[in-house]
Parts: sequence; structure tokens; C-alpha cells
Amino acid sequence: MSYDILVFDPDSVPRDVDAFLAWTEGIGYGGAGVDLDDPENGTVALRSWYSDFTQSFPPVNGPLADDDDGTTTYRCGSSFTLAQCPDDQTDRAVEAARNLAAKHGVGFFDPNTDDDPIFPVDRP
Repeated sequence: MSYDILVFDPDSVPRDVDAFLAWTEGIGYGGAGVDLDDPENGTVALRSWYSDFTQSFPPVNGPLADDDDGTTTYRCGSSFTLAQCPDDQTDRAVEAARNLAAKHGVGFFDPNTDDDPIFPVDRP
């Protein structure tokens, strides 16, 4: 099992919460010719978040895959990065992901909780 964490470009997603939640249902499939294993698909901010997050949660897929120490599967689109982290590292992953989202100016969504699942919570 894995624990999903989603970071996103706040300028590229719906502002309405219901529309945002509907948008999250359709991500992860890419499009014609899109390699979702490639973090270069994302914005500069998403790539920076990925670079920092993978220091603690090395990828098992993509160009930076670590066959020996990889723990996390990533799906990278133009406006999002989905990290599928090991269940036994949930608390540490959520804290790191949220802190790095704030650092890099990307949004954070934790679909596994009802307690402030979207950061920044005060979306206009």
C-alpha cells in the first residue's frame, strides 16, 4: 500500500474546491506522448519541490530511480506531482511535503484526510 500526496501549481488548477477535487480524479493519466515518470514535465517550482522531496523519499521510477534505496513512486504532469509514499513513513512524508510546498510556492493536497487537506487552505 501507499500513501498519496499531491503537490500542484496553484495557478493551473481550478480555484473552486469541488472543481479542484474533480480535477484530482483525472490526473495521473497524462496525455499522448507524456511520460509521467519524468519530473521535467512540471513547472520550475514543482521540479524544485521534487528535487528536495526526493532527498528523503528517493524515487523507484523515472530518470533518478534508485534501485537500491528507492521508496516512492512519482507521477509528474505539467501542473502536478503525485508522490506515492510508503505507508510506514506517512507522518514524515506529509510534514516534509507540506513544508516543501510552502517553501517552493506550490499547493499541497492530502486526499487521505479531511483535516485541511488542501494547502494553501485559504484559496480565493
